[in-house]
Amino acid sequence: MAVQRTKPLPAQPRHGVEDGLRARILMVDDHRPNLLALEAILSPLGEELVGVTSGEDALRQLLDGEFALILMDVQMPGMDGIETAAVIKQRERNRSTPIIFLTAIAKDPSFIFKGYSQGAVDYLLKPFDPEILRTKVSVFVDLWRRGELIKRQAAMLRAQELRELERRSEVRFHALTDSMPQCVWAARRDGEIYYCNRVWREYAGADAGLSFFGAVPADELPAVQAAWGAAIRGGRGLEREQRLRRHDGELRWHLCRVVPEHDEHGAVVGWIATATDIDHQKRVEEAHAALLLREQEARAQLEEANRSKDEFLATVSHELRTPLNAILGWTRMLRTGALEGEEKLRRALETIERNARVQTQLVDDILDVSRIIAGKLRVQVRRIDLRSVILAAVDAVRPAAEAKQLEIVLDLRDEASDFHGDPDRLQQVVWNLLSNAIKFTPGKGKVAIGLQRWNGHVEIVVADTGMGIAHDFLPHVFDRFRQADSSSTRMQGGLGLGLAIVRHLVEVHGGTVRAESEGEGQGARFTVRLPVRQIQDQPLENEAALGNATHLEAVKPVEPVSLARMRVLVVDDDPDARELVRVMLATYGAEVLVAASADEAMEVIARGPVDALVSDIGLPSEDGYALIRRVRALPATARLPALALTAYASVADQRRALESGFQRHVTKPVEPAELAAVLATMVAEARARAAGSGAPAAPPPLSLAAASRG
Repeated sequence: MAVQRTKPLPAQPRHGVEDGLRARILMVDDHRPNLLALEAILSPLGEELVGVTSGEDALRQLLDGEFALILMDVQMPGMDGIETAAVIKQRERNRSTPIIFLTAIAKDPSFIFKGYSQGAVDYLLKPFDPEILRTKVSVFVDLWRRGELIKRQAAMLRAQELRELERRSEVRFHALTDSMPQCVWAARRDGEIYYCNRVWREYAGADAGLSFFGAVPADELPAVQAAWGAAIRGGRGLEREQRLRRHDGELRWHLCRVVPEHDEHGAVVGWIATATDIDHQKRVEEAHAALLLREQEARAQLEEANRSKDEFLATVSHELRTPLNAILGWTRMLRTGALEGEEKLRRALETIERNARVQTQLVDDILDVSRIIAGKLRVQVRRIDLRSVILAAVDAVRPAAEAKQLEIVLDLRDEASDFHGDPDRLQQVVWNLLSNAIKFTPGKGKVAIGLQRWNGHVEIVVADTGMGIAHDFLPHVFDRFRQADSSSTRMQGGLGLGLAIVRHLVEVHGGTVRAESEGEGQGARFTVRLPVRQIQDQPLENEAALGNATHLEAVKPVEPVSLARMRVLVVDDDPDARELVRVMLATYGAEVLVAASADEAMEVIARGPVDALVSDIGLPSEDGYALIRRVRALPATARLPALALTAYASVADQRRALESGFQRHVTKPVEPAELAAVLATMVAEARARAAGSGAPAAPPPLSLAAASRG
């Protein structure tokens, strides 16, 4: 292979050289003198001349670069000129390159035609005129140069258009980002922020600058900078929920995203960051999470309440069945005559009475808790001797303490006696605390109760040397239905209501109660603190009406009275209850008529006058409320003394009975003497009104023995 390159003559510069465009001319001839001759002819043109001696070498040169013109001999060993031209024209890149064939042998027209058919632009026969060849070459070189200039100009135009397009793209980018509802930033490859949109400037204020780092809370800034740096170094995107400070100081949640910009080769050339305001969604999520948490807590509380309810119902069943068992057992033994002798008979009656009172106390506790839950438990505040209230409670529990050989120690200061409160409810508080202490103190232990005035309060302290309270149970000791031991193997009975009632009664008086214990086996100490002056006065609603309601705990021991010469109608659908009241009233000398329903009662009234009506509320067909309305509708019985004797014991039940027409409301069970006293007072008041006297006549006192003899 022979390749020869020539340089232009310095004395004959061409304008193409001045323009920086030199054409490359490929000369192909297997005869080297011919190449030298061509070089001599074309050198004055000042172009780059490349000479090769075969078609194969010509193809190799075309692979390395482009040529403005090819001068090719036709007759060559190996690939001749025609074959070489055919291969050259098969390449898209060289298809437009002009070829001039030079030959001294192939002068036949068929060769000439074949040469033109392979893309030749001219066919010169040797020998040829050098000037003609140079002129023809110059023409094709000029054509090539003009084409190159056009290409350059087109490239320049494209570059200019690209720059304009980029400028317009930048303008459009700014306009687009300014119209977006998001904050947008642009950063260079190293993470330096050089652009922010209008939304960010309006959000952060004029003094915020381009970067968002100044709007990040100080305690969160290191984490944000670390995440940003890691994304830049790793060339990967970033997504993060972040609070950003607004110009007015408010911190709002944003969803921040950072994505890389890549060039056509996939390299990172910059970054685009956005921040979308998600504060509303975040607050909704937080509210939803809080709601879910509250729902879970409520569900847990409900499950706990349900568990406590189940335990409470099981305990109620046990506590009610235990005294019932004793009552029914001793009653059956009495009926069968299995008990012989006065001592066994007395013991049986005492057991029945004691268990009946236990049941009464259980029912009273349940009713008190019901009133507490409904917000209907009230107190009647008046000036009292607190020392006497405590002593009365001590006297009530003393038999139980003596039975266990417990020592009761009193330390009651006289200066703390003067107080304003509800004596019955405060006695209930002290009684519950003392009963609790006696219950959980083993035999031969000690229970102490103290009363003192301290710092504008009076303090009642009940301490014992008993079982104590576990530390984990202390916070729950005043909860309803909660017991330290609710298992079936527990050592003490009860419903777990007493201390809950104590806390509520103390709080109604404006005070507080707390429990202390060093642990199990270390005893317990309960301290009640009551304000001396700031008492929460809660009179009974419709006090004038409800004053006629008779509560078991409020009735004081009364002197037995006589019901002689009184006709009393007793209405109760339960045969045993009806017979019990009949016997109780007959014992005090009354003439008792009985009825099992409202219709029967009206028939008795129609047959003859009665002095008083004692009726149950729960009657078949028509209840006691309907009965009293029918009684009041008759002129003869419009002012008949009427007493409701019922197991419905709520404040609402009392109010409804009085509003329906009853003058008294007495809850079951009732002491015979109390029922007789209330009934005697009602009849005496009615007779006094009928006689025109303003003051009611007092019923004559009579002992139970005298009443029975009468």
